[in-house]
Amino acid sequence: MLSVLEKLQQASDSTEIWWDSSPLDFPRWRDGVIAKAADRETRARWTGQLDRFLCPGDPDHSLVRGVTTNPSLVAKHILRAPETWTGEVQRLIRDQAAPDIERTFALVYQEAVRRAAGAMLPLWRATEGKYGWVSGQLDPRNMFDADRMLEQALAFADLAPNLMIKVPGTVQGYRVIRGLVSRGISVNGTLSYTVPQFTVFAEAVEAGLREARDRGVDTSRTRAVFTHMIGRFGANDDLLYEAAVRGIELSQTDRRWAELAILKRIHRTIQENGHPVKPLLSSLSVDDPELGSTSLSMHLEQTAGGSVAYTCKPQFIRDTMRREHELTEFDASGIDRPVPPDTLEKLLWLPSFHRAYEPTGMAPEEFAHYGAFVTTYAEVMQNTRNLIDFVTHQFQSVSESAQPLLLAGAAR
Repeated sequence: MLSVLEKLQQASDSTEIWWDSSPLDFPRWRDGVIAKAADRETRARWTGQLDRFLCPGDPDHSLVRGVTTNPSLVAKHILRAPETWTGEVQRLIRDQAAPDIERTFALVYQEAVRRAAGAMLPLWRATEGKYGWVSGQLDPRNMFDADRMLEQALAFADLAPNLMIKVPGTVQGYRVIRGLVSRGISVNGTLSYTVPQFTVFAEAVEAGLREARDRGVDTSRTRAVFTHMIGRFGANDDLLYEAAVRGIELSQTDRRWAELAILKRIHRTIQENGHPVKPLLSSLSVDDPELGSTSLSMHLEQTAGGSVAYTCKPQFIRDTMRREHELTEFDASGIDRPVPPDTLEKLLWLPSFHRAYEPTGMAPEEFAHYGAFVTTYAEVMQNTRNLIDFVTHQFQSVSESAQPLLLAGAAR
């Protein structure tokens, strides 16, 4: 029996399924899911589905085509495996002539991303660079400093040929994206929620490609994906607040349509104008029937058949597997299905939606002040601090005598 995501893949040849975590975490997660199956029949079905899910060494049988990581995921990956990373961090500390917390944090982060890219390299080579990409996100503390981001991005690009640089959707980030594409480096525009951000991203990619062509840079393997953090848009409370003060009732389905309206407009723009980018949906959710939903996941059902990549968190995959009986197949025209006119009219009364839906709804300088951006930024920063704290603890274990001086470099 095909899984929900396998059925989604079959709806369009241009659909891609990605894994939203380190590929090194997959075996342990897979075994845990199978072990919790309710009965023998379910266990056998899930075993078959997950055996076909992530197989970098067997491209013909691997559903997953790429991997996304970010500071939060890297931190969780490392903190979940102290038996692996404690010794590695301490080795990196000892290998430095003048050990420093910031330098060690950067080395640890690079090493985690490099290992993830190495795991997917067989898929990248087997498909001649079409698949097997791993997104490595830049340090979020630098997202308003183009020079620092570009310096880190160029260092990342040297780690592995299949490393795609994940750059935040700030004014400075789009400047970095243009510079990377002009060098033939693949990019992923993240912390993105709006059509205006997509517009600036597409312009940056196309400008970079023109510069690359003028300089004779080979871009035949350069990919650009635009991460639409679809579930985070509706999860932000701005829409509910704006609706409440206007006496507008917003259901779970209305909020899903708000998220989908933005994605559908982005997808339509790409198809009409031939932009050399692909939308990558993240923060995917299944829908709650107790809140009036009649679908398994509008995020999937209303985008099926599109030229879209879906990066799936382990929890989302598990949720679709548990409720797979609710879906028989996908309508391949789902992506072209319009938002109900009365729902769209209602949503356009809400400033947060209007600004996100209209191509000129906000200036680039406003992107980093948008509600969903601010919320995600705070979460990513907290997980970055958690990883820095883990590194700091290893410094204390290696050399207590250096502790006072070293701790001074922990915060920036």
